[in-house]
Amino acid sequence: MSILPHSTPAAVPDGVRPMGEAPFLRPGDQISWHYRKPGWQPGDASTITPMRVVRDDERGLIAWLAPGTLQEGQGTPAGERIRTVPLERRWLDPRTRIVEEWWGHGILRIAPAGAAWSVWLFWSEVDGTRWEFAGWYVNLENAHLRTDHDTYSSDHILDVEIEADGQVHLKDEDELIAAIEQGRLTSEQAAQIERHADAAIASFRAGEWPFDPEWQNWRPDPTWKVPVLDGLADLQKD
Repeated sequence: MSILPHSTPAAVPDGVRPMGEAPFLRPGDQISWHYRKPGWQPGDASTITPMRVVRDDERGLIAWLAPGTLQEGQGTPAGERIRTVPLERRWLDPRTRIVEEWWGHGILRIAPAGAAWSVWLFWSEVDGTRWEFAGWYVNLENAHLRTDHDTYSSDHILDVEIEADGQVHLKDEDELIAAIEQGRLTSEQAAQIERHADAAIASFRAGEWPFDPEWQNWRPDPTWKVPVLDGLADLQKD
């Protein structure tokens, strides 16, 4: 179901396998979740988030992004975070590697095997004992390719927000248009992304995994420490 090519052998390591193929990690193990642009080359900016494995099996990967996690992110030479770059030059400016902290509450990410999206569960008003489920965020992306401790995808820009009461909204439609205008995507690729959004919404409305209620009540193991990204110290020195 992937639509954006990884383009070159350098874009992902040798020996990658599709999500859902053994060997699998155990709960509590660390995995790094990578987002790379199509045609990524070594040294290019990407987003790399260290996470704790919740479940890893034939159905896919479930991982926990803890509050306060330091991740490798993407910025501009001027020091701007990508999300703050004006839309008219969002995919034209060069990108650099930066360190950034995950500032929100934790997120449970679920990457179903073979799907062109991952499902992120959000909670609000977390005080250690009381969690309020805030809804799902469907991140449209390439189906993941992985090694034992890393998983790789490419973001598709358009996303789907699903509120806790089931209301559905498309997100970043303006960014998708800008991506076409700036050469990040073709019109044909954008149309395929929109079809994937429709498929994800249909999956939610059918109550398919991973939208079933069990994950709304999930809680992280309190003994888990915030994972540390390999190479983070060297990146902080740059």
